[in-house]
Amino acid sequence: MTRKDFQLVAKVVSTIDDLHTRNTVALNFATELHKQNVRFDTVRFLSACKTQPLAEERVSDDFSTSKENFIAP
Repeated sequence: MTRKDFQLVAKVVSTIDDLHTRNTVALNFATELHKQNVRFDTVRFLSACKTQPLAEERVSDDFSTSKENFIAP
């Protein structure tokens, strides 16, 4: 896949209204796209998908908890 393809996927994912669903779909795509291209920039892709932490995830200030909640390929 090319950058243009990645941008198209991110554009479509970013239009998902439900934040939880958007985050889940974006993470699933990121995982699979990273498998296809090890140079795939996961952080950039998730940003383009407009993913955000859910409200209950933002509350934690405990480093060990936030480390466990972090998901990235």
